[in-house]
Amino acid sequence: MGENTWRNWGRNQRCSPAAVEEPESELEVAESVKRAAVAGQTVKVAGSGHSFTDIACTDGRLLRLEALDRFVAVDDEAKTVTVEAGIQLWKLNEELARRGLALANLGDIDRQTISGAIATATHGGGARFGGLATFVQEMELVTAGGEVLRCSPDEEPEIFACARVGLGALGVVTKLTLRCVPAFRLHSLERPTTLEQMLADFDATVDANEHMDFYWWPHTDVATVKVNNRTDDPVRRKSSYKTWRDEVLLSNYLFGALCALGRLRPSRVPDLMRTTAKSLGKTELVDESHRVLCSRRLVRFVEMEYAVPRADVGKALLGVRDLIEGEGLRVDFPVELRVAAADDIPLSTAHGRETAYLAVHLSSGTPFERYFRGVEAIMDDLGGRPHWGKMHFQDAATLATRYPEWERFQAVRGRLDPDGRFRNAYLDRVLGPVR
Repeated sequence: MGENTWRNWGRNQRCSPAAVEEPESELEVAESVKRAAVAGQTVKVAGSGHSFTDIACTDGRLLRLEALDRFVAVDDEAKTVTVEAGIQLWKLNEELARRGLALANLGDIDRQTISGAIATATHGGGARFGGLATFVQEMELVTAGGEVLRCSPDEEPEIFACARVGLGALGVVTKLTLRCVPAFRLHSLERPTTLEQMLADFDATVDANEHMDFYWWPHTDVATVKVNNRTDDPVRRKSSYKTWRDEVLLSNYLFGALCALGRLRPSRVPDLMRTTAKSLGKTELVDESHRVLCSRRLVRFVEMEYAVPRADVGKALLGVRDLIEGEGLRVDFPVELRVAAADDIPLSTAHGRETAYLAVHLSSGTPFERYFRGVEAIMDDLGGRPHWGKMHFQDAATLATRYPEWERFQAVRGRLDPDGRFRNAYLDRVLGPVR
C-alpha cells in the first residue's frame, strides 16, 4: 500500500487520501480544515476504523485524531466529563473508573473513538437506555470555515440536536461533554437455550433485565441469552486461565480457525457451527460494568446491522433463518439481537421508536453480498434503518422516508457545510448532495 493508504479494521474499505494529518489540538484541526479549503480538498476524519462502510474514506484530506485523547474536565456534582473527541472507549472507560464514574451503557466493542461511536449511532443492549449519543450534553466542532462552534440544548440547539449523530457531515467534532453515572458492577449470566424459547421469552427477558444480548447460531436451533444487572455483590471474575481460555483461545483463536476452515471448505460450515453450539455452557460472573459490557474481538469480520421496531424482532430473525436455509447459505457467525430505547435525534436509528437491532456477520474474506442483500430485503419490508457504520446498500432515496426528521438534518447540513467540505462518496450516497 502507498504511504497515505488507509484501511479500516474489517479490511473491506481502503482509500488513498491526498494528505494525512494528525492534529494535536483543536486549533490544529481548524488550521487543517482551512488548508483543505485553500487546496480545494474535502476533509474526513478517521477514528479507529471500526466502521464497515466507507464513511471515513476520502481522496482529499484525512485527519487522524489519535492525539486528541485527553480528559478535559470532570464535574463531580453534575456527573459529567468533558473529553477530546479522539479518545478511544477503552481508555475512556478506564479513566472514568478511576474517577468513580461510568457510562450508563456501552456497545460490545470498545476500540472505537468516542466521536466515531456517537457519529454513527452506536448503541448497547437494554430497553431502558438510548445509544451513546443520548449521553452527550455539549459538543464542540470545527466547521467548514475553520471556526470552532459550541452547541448544547441551550446554545445552538438545532445544531446540537442533529450533530449528536452527525455522520461526519456537519464538521469535525473535537470535544464532547458526556453524562455519566456512578461506577457500578454488573452480575452477568449467560446461558444457552433454543431459538424457539429465546423468541418466546424475548419480551419478558427484555423487560426483566437492564442489559441483554441475544444470539442465534445459524444452522442450529441453539441460541444464547446474556443478561446483565446491577449488583452490590463483590467482583467475582473467572481465573486468569479461564479468562484466557474462554475469551482468547476459544472465542477468538479457535473460533477464528474454524472460520478459516469454513472459508476453505464452505460445505463444512453447518457442521462447524453445530460443533461450536454444542460447546456452549452457562457462564456467571460479577465485574465492573465496562468489563462486562465490552468484549475482545480478535477475529476480523464484516457486519450489517438493522434497526427495526421492537415488535418485529421475531419476524426479522425468523426471516433471516429462512433466508439462510432456503438459499443454502453458509454463515459462520452468530446473528445478534439487542434492544434500545427510543430517542429524539434526527438520524439516530432509534429515532421515535422502541427499537430492536439485528446484526449479521461473516468472517473477513468470506463472500458476503448474497447474504447481506438478502437480509436487507427482509429489513426493508419492516422499515429497517441500517447502522450508519455497518454495511448496507441503501441510498438517500430509500432512507429519507424512514426518518421523520430527515429534512431537519439536511437543513442543518446545508447551513454548516454549503460547499460540501465534509462530503465523500458515502455521504453522497446516503444523504445526497448538500442543499
